[in-house]
Amino acid sequence: MGSHSHLFAQIDSLQTLKLDPVEVSVTRYEHSINSSTWSVSRLDFKESQDQMQQLYFSDYLNGVPGLLTQNSNNFSQDLRISIRGFGSRSAFGIRGIKLLVDGIPETTPDGQGQIDNLSLGSIESVEVIRGPSSILYGNASGGVISIQTPSELDHNYFKTGIIMGAYGMQNIQFRTGVKNDKTSLILLANKIKTNGYRVHSGFESSGLNARIKHRFNSKSELNVLLNFTDSPIAQDAGSLNFEATQTKRIQARDRNIQFMTQESVKQFKSGLSFSQQWSSNLFFSTYGFYAIRAFNTSLPFEFGGQVELDRLYFGQGAQLSFQGGTSVKHQVQFGYSWASQSDYRKRFMNNQGLRGDLTLDQDENFDAFGFYIMDELSSGNFKIVAGIRYDINTLEALDRFLANGNDSGSLSLNAWSSSLGINYQLNQNQYFFASYRTSFETPVLSELSANPKGVGGFNTDLSAQKAKNTEFGFRSLGKKSELEVILFNIQTKNDLVPYELESFPDRNFYRNSGETKRRGLEVAYSLKRSTFLETKISYTYSDFTYESFEKPNGDFSGNQLPGIPKHLVFVQTNFTKGNWKIIFNSRFQSSLYADDANKVKEDYFLLSSLNMSYGIKRGSVLWIPFMGINNLWNSIYNDNIRINAFGGRYYEPAPTRHIYGGVRLNL
Repeated sequence: MGSHSHLFAQIDSLQTLKLDPVEVSVTRYEHSINSSTWSVSRLDFKESQDQMQQLYFSDYLNGVPGLLTQNSNNFSQDLRISIRGFGSRSAFGIRGIKLLVDGIPETTPDGQGQIDNLSLGSIESVEVIRGPSSILYGNASGGVISIQTPSELDHNYFKTGIIMGAYGMQNIQFRTGVKNDKTSLILLANKIKTNGYRVHSGFESSGLNARIKHRFNSKSELNVLLNFTDSPIAQDAGSLNFEATQTKRIQARDRNIQFMTQESVKQFKSGLSFSQQWSSNLFFSTYGFYAIRAFNTSLPFEFGGQVELDRLYFGQGAQLSFQGGTSVKHQVQFGYSWASQSDYRKRFMNNQGLRGDLTLDQDENFDAFGFYIMDELSSGNFKIVAGIRYDINTLEALDRFLANGNDSGSLSLNAWSSSLGINYQLNQNQYFFASYRTSFETPVLSELSANPKGVGGFNTDLSAQKAKNTEFGFRSLGKKSELEVILFNIQTKNDLVPYELESFPDRNFYRNSGETKRRGLEVAYSLKRSTFLETKISYTYSDFTYESFEKPNGDFSGNQLPGIPKHLVFVQTNFTKGNWKIIFNSRFQSSLYADDANKVKEDYFLLSSLNMSYGIKRGSVLWIPFMGINNLWNSIYNDNIRINAFGGRYYEPAPTRHIYGGVRLNL
């Protein structure tokens, strides 16, 4: 996958976007962020990880302009992430955004993503491509999030820690690293549980993550990744209407209690990557992965309200890079990826939490194959990157529940992707760049199987969403300050939009919306005031509208896309002096619409948090007590907005002010 973690520069600041020459792996070819022709952000947690709560993945994405997170506290529905609007439709899980962990795809071939199988304590850095990136990653690449876990060891170590907080939160963790001359092993185990802020919103999970790295020589490297997760329960308190949120915010929806809404997950995943530098100008890398996932859930309705899903997915890919040229240098790259996914889905009657008769039984398959070629040309202060890709996606449903007829069927959703970018170095510290990129996104299998006709098979009325992204950017780097400003314009076609039907209450269905126009501004600025004080500011302006969108109940052309605020501001101050480390951040989110008709508006809010730690060295042992306060100003806001929810049930209330604390022991 071209993951050169040994090339990453060490970053001393806490959780700070870096624009200085740091080699990044998310773009699959070796370069610095400065010379990138795309919008790329990097956050580092090597120094701040020991003082973090490690409960919400959203904490690891703070400050990335153009990126919005919601639904952090509903562990049954999972975190919702959107990048420039991609992913905002998700009713559960992560859609439209490609997830990678140590270069191995975490997103399934059909475009579903989740990180519930990854211990957050193992995250060392996060890299984000903002905007369409299908040229490198194919389906569902409206943005890319690449997570890196530690692989380098200075010495053998053992770490343990315990965190406790409000709402019965407990997080126990053990981590160890051992090495010899050529091989290293990093192992992390953790167990986490919480009762949740609302009634019926508890969560439990245990996990084990292992990474083995072996260097055959200075030019050849092998990485083996192993992961196991067991989450026996994640309850869903459901969404409320406005009146219910004013009466009692912590209450669960009555139907969610009645039907015992919750999910359980078990997953095992293994991955392998290998890289070989044959010469100074020829590089090869390959990867493979295999995963099984058992999923059971209860939903707040009777017909088909209990779901049993057994998933198997695996894949393999490779790339070959060649460098050459004198006055004009080329880095040509050929690559391919192949993956297959099989979902064995059953639905049963939900008799108030008890499993009833079978209502659906079908096998769903998604096979994906894509290949690309990309060339990077460098001459003087100019760099030009151009590439093209073709993806073949074959989907099939085999209906095994024949009582209501045979609804088996198949679909082919193939697509071309392209990219063209330029970077010009104005002087030693300033860069201008521009790019044109495309992406496509197929409906995921669970969305296709949500058939509004009430039968099995696929909803064949759905088609792939496509996007074209144009952006212009400027980066300026100084000894104490860094600035990045980006303007973008995205045209999308056939956006996938969720909705609910009165005849199937509480169940999400999907339709294509026509066309949208997304125009925005992203600004990131950091200032190092002194050796111990640093401030980071990011601002996002999003003007996202439907260009054409007609439904039976109205023409919504010209309306704002729901679920996306126009203004998003993030400010963070890092204080590090002696043994003290303090992080204070605030996020302002402007109002947003909850429905396509733009008749329901969610108010703006300001959210702040404070985190501090103090290191105590006793011989060879380092003690790190720490504490934090979330929602410092006790803001009343909603953690999630369920878009186009039936009956006005748009709102999932967020926790009020709460604290956590713990201690970590490093040997």
